[in-house]
Amino acid sequence: MAKDYKKKIADMRLEAGKLMTKDQIAQCNVAIHTAAVAAGAAGFIPVPVADAVPISAAQVVMVVGLGKIFDQTISDSAAKGLIGAAASTLVGRSLVKLIPVVGWVASASVAAGVTEAIGWSIAVDFAKKYRTEYQRKKNAEDAAKAYAEAEYYKKKAESGSEHNDEEVEDFSI
Repeated sequence: MAKDYKKKIADMRLEAGKLMTKDQIAQCNVAIHTAAVAAGAAGFIPVPVADAVPISAAQVVMVVGLGKIFDQTISDSAAKGLIGAAASTLVGRSLVKLIPVVGWVASASVAAGVTEAIGWSIAVDFAKKYRTEYQRKKNAEDAAKAYAEAEYYKKKAESGSEHNDEEVEDFSI
């Protein structure tokens, strides 16, 4: 099971490197690793199910923080929805806690691994949305500039004035 998390994390980090700036990756590292450490610490709590609230809280804070990195406003309920798929791992960790020390360590490892995998998966999704929105805005800006330039020359042509090479028009928006 730990290999699955490690592979998922490695795959997501590789994809993140293709989508994100170095600054975004650094910010994601801080948000994700902080939440993973908090979830791992909570997962070490020896009482079954007692770790569910602190792990969920760490994951919600992580998702909201990742949203801020990519200019996305994420409510607590939306963040909970994004991490809801991981809730099924809580059941398995709760049962393993019945084995003293070894079970607690296993539970802590799974909590940290799941949180890390969730974090990178969500970060990659946010990065994709961020890039798509950036490209959409860039395309709209380019189209607006082209339209402004075309309108300018159309009006020049209609008024009968020739374009003077010394004139420089700025069509920036």
